[in-house]
Amino acid sequence: MRHVVSSVTVALGLLGATVAPAGVALAGPAAAPVQAAAPGKKKCTVEDERLKELSGLVATTTGYIVINDGSDFDSRKKVFYLDTKCKISKTPVNYTGSGPFDTEDLALSSDRTTLWIADTGDNVTSKTRRERVAVWNMPVGGGKQPVLHRLAYPQKEPHDAEALLIGDDGKPLIITKELSGKSEIFTPTAALKASGDTEPVPMQKVGEVTLPKTTTDNKLGATGRLLVTGAARSPDGTKVVLRTYADAFEFDVAGGDIVGALTTVKPRVTPLTDPFGEAISYTPDGKSFVTVSDGGQLAPEDPIDILSYVPSTKGVEALPAAGEVAKPPAEKSWVEGLTLDEITYLIAAVGALGALLVGAGIFGILRSRRRPAPATDRADGPDGDGPPMNGFDDGRAEGGPPAGGPRGGVYGGPAGGGYGPGPVNGAPGRPASGGVYGGGRPAEGGRPQGGVYGGGGGRPQGGGVYGGAPQGGGVYGGGRAEPPRRDSDYRDPRGGRRNGYDDGRGQYGQVPGGREYRGDRY
Repeated sequence: MRHVVSSVTVALGLLGATVAPAGVALAGPAAAPVQAAAPGKKKCTVEDERLKELSGLVATTTGYIVINDGSDFDSRKKVFYLDTKCKISKTPVNYTGSGPFDTEDLALSSDRTTLWIADTGDNVTSKTRRERVAVWNMPVGGGKQPVLHRLAYPQKEPHDAEALLIGDDGKPLIITKELSGKSEIFTPTAALKASGDTEPVPMQKVGEVTLPKTTTDNKLGATGRLLVTGAARSPDGTKVVLRTYADAFEFDVAGGDIVGALTTVKPRVTPLTDPFGEAISYTPDGKSFVTVSDGGQLAPEDPIDILSYVPSTKGVEALPAAGEVAKPPAEKSWVEGLTLDEITYLIAAVGALGALLVGAGIFGILRSRRRPAPATDRADGPDGDGPPMNGFDDGRAEGGPPAGGPRGGVYGGPAGGGYGPGPVNGAPGRPASGGVYGGGRPAEGGRPQGGVYGGGGGRPQGGGVYGGAPQGGGVYGGGRAEPPRRDSDYRDPRGGRRNGYDDGRGQYGQVPGGREYRGDRY
């Protein structure tokens, strides 16, 4: 799990931690407070600057073998040997070629002579997921460089995996890291091929493992209790252990059937206290677990300790029930315990979510603006009771003809106007006089019959601004003719319009009623 991409997992885990308490509270009788595990016993502290991202661990009779998580630094892409005080005891071993892509775990063969390295990291948030993964093997004591073996999941579908076990047949078993809590187990379908850019050996799914639910405290909250981050097999082969960020789950193995143990056996549970634990191993005598944290997710001042635990002899049912365990008095809240990097990742995750929501809102607004307004169908308009249509009266009175006579109505009556088709001498739909923005079409060779805001050609009986004679029509239906106006009301010495109305003079002279006909109006 490269840190450039694993940060998203951390951020999601932190978000999960914020909502986990509420989820637990709603869980009913099975709910329990977060459990503070008994601290592991410190064996030593890793201080070498090249060992800040530890992800794989094997305990030996002389100390420990460790690898870093996927790293961009060549000085960290090696197999390191430590003594019992966590000091580098001999020259690290280099990989062949350009080295691994994303190393995650270490495992020993059943005879404990071969060291296996899982190059299987593939974070779910990576822009490009891996079509093939790999395992490397080498003598446990070093002396030779690791040999590369390429593998591929069924249909080359990507999976993130951080746990590796080796069966009695010498084949690797890869356990995936799943947010669902249901990890998958894969193994090769054929003999492994030696290094080189060869086609990967296909793998097949051989089982699933679902770990029991716990309430052990950890940096990632509920999410950290689901993700499998490491595995190990006991020296005598009778037990295997899987670990999460919170707990170690130990299974009894019968007849070397590791898959059967992981899929059917009820495990024993040992709560862990690694700040960000991604590795686990049995000690050479098989009596203890040893663990270590990935320091790349810790504050610079936090120590990277190898811790030791005595495996539990009981299952999850023996963990403290609700109300039996209280947090230590001085325990910090999860917010107080965040490192600067974790806070940055959390802010970035929340910011990305906010940006998506804002983008969705803008898209919705633009889409609604482009959508045309629904056309008004006269058949859907007001019926005989005369309510307004789009804010204007429809020009009809309840149970009778349109107000204002045959030429009235909204935007012109049934006999004419911009929006009022109606019969004119038996010819439907031809506008005559009246209308909102000018009157009807003039007869052949005749004078115009419309007005600015009403029909009637400007004559007293032809309608005015708010309606004229009963037969003239207007914006608000028919009505009485408007009273005569003085020239000073509308006229301007220079001609033209005043207050939106014509002054009665124009290019073609006056027309009856003091109004002007101008071809360029409207």
